[in-house]
Amino acid sequence: MLTVWTMSTGGKYDDYYPQRLRREVKKHLSLRHRFICIADHEIDRVATMSPPTDYPGWWGKVGLFKPGVPSPINLWLDLDVVITGPLDDLVNIYGQCDLAMPINWAQSGHGGCQSSVMLWRQSKHTLPIYKQFKAKWAHWPPINQPGVLWGDQEWITRLRDEGLLNVTPICERWVKSYKYHCRGGLPDDCRVVVFHGKPDPDEVSEPWFRW
Repeated sequence: MLTVWTMSTGGKYDDYYPQRLRREVKKHLSLRHRFICIADHEIDRVATMSPPTDYPGWWGKVGLFKPGVPSPINLWLDLDVVITGPLDDLVNIYGQCDLAMPINWAQSGHGGCQSSVMLWRQSKHTLPIYKQFKAKWAHWPPINQPGVLWGDQEWITRLRDEGLLNVTPICERWVKSYKYHCRGGLPDDCRVVVFHGKPDPDEVSEPWFRW
């Protein structure tokens, strides 16, 4: 069974975000799946699940790898991504990997892996993400200091670089940054556009996208 995950906690985004993402996934993913939003409240027309950990902000993604949480195949999408193309190939190619993520294009330096889109199968190989994480590292707001983890993707990158986790890069054509790649139009063959930082999707109007 394939589960598509997202998360809505802390009140940053209203319920239209998960509702819209659920509709986009249904439109672009023909494979049998269920859509679950990890949330701290009920959301109309969206299946929800309580957070598996009490880690704040993006640190909540660490809970996705807690034993008993993942499905056999899993696709994670940040709440503020926009689906722009078919997702079946993405799942078919990368859904059997231990973990697949785009290479981080952001200039902040916070991690070599980009966790806005992730695919992984349920296995022992991703357990270090949850089991070796310490709650004291989940700073919120995040702290930009040497030696202090900024976020979940920096944690995953550390595990990768230490040889404790195998991360397969997702095809760079398929996942793009709005900020860095899409200001001049939607790149060919793009499947997912990531709105990291600002602007948010509801602040943008493009010929290829309307909120």
